[in-house]
Amino acid sequence: MRRFLLICCLLPLYCCSQSENRIHTLLDELDRLVESDQEYIQLKEQRIQQLQTVLVAAGKKEELYSIHQQISQEFETYNCDSAITHSRAAMLIASELKKSQWLNESRIQLARCEARAGLFINTLNRLQAIDRSELSPSQKALLYAAYIDAYIYWLEYQTGYDTGELQKKKEQYQDSLLKILPTSTYEYAIRKGFRLIETGKLDSAEHLLKVELVRVTVDSKERAGVTSILSFLYNLRGDLQKEKENLAVSAISDIKSAIKENISLRALSIILFQEGDMKRADRYIKKSLDDANFYNARLRNIQASKILPIIDKAYQKDKEKQQAAQRNLLIAVSILSVILFVSIILILRQIRALRIAQVEILSVNNKLTALNGALQAAGERQKLTNINLAEANHIKEKFIGQFLEICTEHIDRLELFKLMVNRKLKAGLTNELMQMTSATSQDAARELKTLYASFDIAFLNIYPDFVESFNKLLRPDQQYDINDSRSLNQELRVFALLRLGIADSNKIATFLHYSLRTIYNYRSKVKSKAIDPDENFEERVKEIGSFSRETIIKQDLES
Repeated sequence: MRRFLLICCLLPLYCCSQSENRIHTLLDELDRLVESDQEYIQLKEQRIQQLQTVLVAAGKKEELYSIHQQISQEFETYNCDSAITHSRAAMLIASELKKSQWLNESRIQLARCEARAGLFINTLNRLQAIDRSELSPSQKALLYAAYIDAYIYWLEYQTGYDTGELQKKKEQYQDSLLKILPTSTYEYAIRKGFRLIETGKLDSAEHLLKVELVRVTVDSKERAGVTSILSFLYNLRGDLQKEKENLAVSAISDIKSAIKENISLRALSIILFQEGDMKRADRYIKKSLDDANFYNARLRNIQASKILPIIDKAYQKDKEKQQAAQRNLLIAVSILSVILFVSIILILRQIRALRIAQVEILSVNNKLTALNGALQAAGERQKLTNINLAEANHIKEKFIGQFLEICTEHIDRLELFKLMVNRKLKAGLTNELMQMTSATSQDAARELKTLYASFDIAFLNIYPDFVESFNKLLRPDQQYDINDSRSLNQELRVFALLRLGIADSNKIATFLHYSLRTIYNYRSKVKSKAIDPDENFEERVKEIGSFSRETIIKQDLES
């Protein structure tokens, strides 16, 4: 139930929205047609020109009569004067031929045209002169229709006067016409629909006219007629949206049918004027007046001329308001432009200051980067120094331990020697003491051997992979054998001292008890065995077994 109520509430809104969209679409199409109606006018002119060409070529009067009638019917809603001219020509030919039916037919056609031109007395006199007994049923229907149109136009013209008698006669002819018209015809639908509207039967009229609207051709003069009457019906109901919609459809059909004798465009312009759409209202009423002038019918000229000044004046006022609004807008835009210009200048200055600051910041950053680079280099140097110091400390620790061990051993040996000397002296064995204290080369050699052995052990404890790393610097065929005795030969011992930082050949010669030349020979000989016997060979030897940075960091963390 709630859904049903909701649908009932929303349905009118949806229908209203759809109606608004359709009206906007129709008005947009009508705008386009008002600006470009020449396409349809040319088609109309072509049809008339074709008939006039046939008229010139026609030889018989019977043919001339038929063509004049056709041309008059083409001009009937296009140009009043031309329609009257050809109707009179047809009537003269019918009179010459003494054909009463043609004469009555042409008289009715002429009366219809004169009624549209506002010649109401002439129209009624001409119609009254027709002998109704001579008319066929179809001609009688045309006669009644001509009477009705004459009274309708006369009533439009006589607005504000006592029109009771005219209205009464129009209704009489309407009733007479409806009795003889076939109910399935277009003429019956619009005449019956109009009569139902006049009698207040709006629902019946709407149903009848909508049925006929489906049957008529799109954009035809018949469609223009049906929608025009429907707009009148919705006007009486107060349904403005449907009235506008039908007037727009009728006006579109009028333009596409090249109908200059129209009322829908004028009526639509009045509604748009009342709604405040001055631009469209002004355009439509001017188009309506141009059509009336072209059609040259007094009634339509008067109707359009009365409305045009009102709409045009309102349009001019609206245009002046728009121009005033545009001036105010232009002033506002100018002020905003000045503010924007000043803002841009300030922003540009800020950007310039920002760029200068960015340059300064960049310069400071570059300096900081350089300082960071210098600090990193100093850090690297500090780390290298730490490595060297750590390595030196390590060597010192190892050699101090080894030195203490050797010293302890010598102290023990001296203590034993002292005890033995003391016993010998107590025993009076001085000769044996003299013999024991006499130094020999064998004893010195033995002591040196012991010293070298101690050195080798201490060094290889510090650098256990020295020989293996040293061999990597030599050519494969010149590498030294790696033994398990934990001893070094004289050549390796020279470079072991070099690894310990003793680069002076004199000091090396003194320690090893060799001549200086021998030390030079050892160094040159080993260099010749190197893979790259350059000046950096000894430097690479000094790097064997160096502590890594990771080791230093580990030691720092442990400390």
